Amino acid sequence: MQLSHSITQKNIRLSYILTFINNSFFWFAPWLLFLLNYITFPQAAVLQSIGLLTTVISEVPTGALADLIGKKKTLHLAFLLTGTGEIIMAFSNSYPQFIISYIILNIGYSFYSGTMEAFTYDTLVANNEQAKYNKVVSRTEAYSNAGTAISSIAGGFLYTIWIGLPFLATGITKFIGLIVSFFIDEPRVDTEKLSIKNFIEQSGRGFQHLFDKKMIGFTILLLTFGIFHVATYEIIDDITVIDYGYTAKAIGVLYAAAVVIAIPSSLLYERISRKVEPVKIFYLGIIVLGLHYIFTPWIGVTMWTFLFLMRVLYSPLRNNALSEILNSSTDSRIRATTLSTYSMMRTIPFVLLAGYIGTVSERIGIRNFDALFFGLMLVLTIPQIILLTKNKFKPEQIVQNVPVTVK
Repeated sequence: MQLSHSITQKNIRLSYILTFINNSFFWFAPWLLFLLNYITFPQAAVLQSIGLLTTVISEVPTGALADLIGKKKTLHLAFLLTGTGEIIMAFSNSYPQFIISYIILNIGYSFYSGTMEAFTYDTLVANNEQAKYNKVVSRTEAYSNAGTAISSIAGGFLYTIWIGLPFLATGITKFIGLIVSFFIDEPRVDTEKLSIKNFIEQSGRGFQHLFDKKMIGFTILLLTFGIFHVATYEIIDDITVIDYGYTAKAIGVLYAAAVVIAIPSSLLYERISRKVEPVKIFYLGIIVLGLHYIFTPWIGVTMWTFLFLMRVLYSPLRNNALSEILNSSTDSRIRATTLSTYSMMRTIPFVLLAGYIGTVSERIGIRNFDALFFGLMLVLTIPQIILLTKNKFKPEQIVQNVPVTVK
């Protein structure tokens, strides 16, 4: 069903609001301080692993469900579950309660993961406006960063009033998102009917597409980079800033500042992508991440902070480019499934290696580990980038080859 121009515009505006709401994490700075009031640091680390494992298990099924029941209903579930999980977290004071909250939260965020991107892209496709996606994704990233920046600063103050208040505020915000999600219109672009058979088959189509012979080279690069990227934002950034002597309050200020400077970068993506191909923007983003960390053992806190902020400044360009690449190369019938499949596959290695990363970094020193870890990333990814460039990888030429057979 083709959407009218007015409905398309309404959907896009509401997607900006939902993105802002979803990324308003009031607990972004004090989450670990909150947990340490009740549990030990090792227990908190295990809790993170439980959350990630829940995400890994639920990513593909929730993505497949989004393609089968529709993005609108899936977003209802996402905001309902995340809102419930956040409120449970606010009033929890024991390890079993935290585990329940984390499981509910991560299932909810799995419903959101991939679905919002697919919803936005399919909305544009339904009105033949997919050429505007780079403009939309730029603004989406800006709204995402704005939500995180504002809530990070506010969350620090809320924590001083009551330690559970940042989670409660986040939960209430999610329920506002649930209400907003009822006003969007479903972009019906080749939606499949829900059945057990279709659900099982749909779950495998994301893998099938990512490992299509014309896509597999880029997929291998994505998964290689994904291992290092997930480790960066899950643990390496945090342990490195602490090793450099940042206090909890200073970390909150640094992260909020980083998110703020990323906003103009997000808005510049549309203009830059007109002159530079998204794949080249993405390739450069991989190298920027590696160069930030390989010099860590030999630089002081001021230079490291400067490089960190420069890396964050470029990150929205890399993320937006990757979003455009994956969406433009994927058939609408398997878009949410494919995005969720990629998210799951890049997370699995970190779940398996998290303990090893912590042990090795403690043994040889965090900064030495950073240099070795990201030096390895560059050694593994640069040859792949050279090969893909030589073979002239074009994501937009792949979509017609997606094997979808269910009527």
